[in-house]
Amino acid sequence: MKSRVFKNGSYIWECKSSHTDPGGAINVAYLKGEIEDIENRWLIDGKPSGYYYVFPVNLVSNDARRELDRFINSYRGEVDINYYDCDDIQKIIKKLEKLSDMQSLVDYIKLIWMG
Repeated sequence: MKSRVFKNGSYIWECKSSHTDPGGAINVAYLKGEIEDIENRWLIDGKPSGYYYVFPVNLVSNDARRELDRFINSYRGEVDINYYDCDDIQKIIKKLEKLSDMQSLVDYIKLIWMG
């Protein structure tokens, strides 16, 4: 699946999936390369306020989690970085399907976002 980037102000959401094992764990070598590409882009374009990876069809293995945690810790206090794997996405979708209108969606997201 081709990567898609969604920008809202200075927050970026990027949907990625590993081509080597759709439905399995994200490929760590691929992930490392993508993180390196992001860091190189940030040298040219500047850092966003937030960067969120979404892996809609892949799990995040322990090795990938360590790489993502390294990425997060490298920019702690500068960029809010987070990631969601296919299990996280399925949980979000199931919860959102229960909502009947957009205001419910906005209220739900505010509740989750603000704790």
